[in-house]
Amino acid sequence: MATPSPARIATLVTTTVSLCLVVLKTIVGLASGSIAVLASAVDSLLDFVVSLFNAFALRGAEKPRDENHNYGHGKIEGLAALFEGVLILGSAGYILWKSVDKLLNPAPLEEAGINLALVTMLISMATAATLVWYLKRMSRLSRSLVLEADALHYRTDVWSNAAVLLGILAIRYTGWQAADALIAAAIGVYIAWAALPLIRKGLDMLLDHALPDELVNRILDVARTHSPLVNGVHELKTRRSGDVNFVEFHLVFDEHITLVKAHHVGDEIEARIRKLEHSRWHVNIHLDPVDDSRRDRKLAEHG
Repeated sequence: MATPSPARIATLVTTTVSLCLVVLKTIVGLASGSIAVLASAVDSLLDFVVSLFNAFALRGAEKPRDENHNYGHGKIEGLAALFEGVLILGSAGYILWKSVDKLLNPAPLEEAGINLALVTMLISMATAATLVWYLKRMSRLSRSLVLEADALHYRTDVWSNAAVLLGILAIRYTGWQAADALIAAAIGVYIAWAALPLIRKGLDMLLDHALPDELVNRILDVARTHSPLVNGVHELKTRRSGDVNFVEFHLVFDEHITLVKAHHVGDEIEARIRKLEHSRWHVNIHLDPVDDSRRDRKLAEHG
């Protein structure tokens, strides 16, 4: 049996921790009557569902390419990120709805419930902060979009837990009961705002968005300047799928150069490109004996 990758281990850790927080917050939220704690429990429930989905997504994304999926399964990560973003938006809507209901139908919190909620949110905030540190470290090591998304998710948890904590403290020391619902509403807005970049990243991967401009420029610079035998570069296309950078372009040589020499230059350029970023690469270089970029542009325009 293959050993799970660090990224998959990280998703299993977050899934287990999220489940524990869901149980804890739900029990305390129901016992104390705090809508903010219940809102936080809903957020943790989504953390659990998303982390569980991410574990399956990473397992699929890490599968090698096969006859039916020639470019691998990396786009599963983009799908997972998009799914997570949509779920976060859904949770934000639910929290806002419950907050308005609490403002219209207030129910004061008892002192015993307030104390219980305070301890719970302190534990939750510390746990979320630890998970953010862990997931950021693992996402840098594995270059996984799924772990990056999870790190963002738990970073929002740190702030939302802190907000709930401040709201409960306000109720305890000022008696301002509306703070519970108002803090919950603020959490909902913040969570919805945080989901938008995540949805965009998932869509970018699914729609084959180009690599970052800075990296594309470095690839072009290597291709153009590596050898005086190269007369031009065109038809550069880049994208990212999972943890793989896909790059393809045409190199223009003199028509009298031997195929062996041109191929050797292409191999050297490919080797340099692979060193530009610690990632997996799929580099496809087409060797042209003349500059046919105008023809290629027309073919691209007219299919």
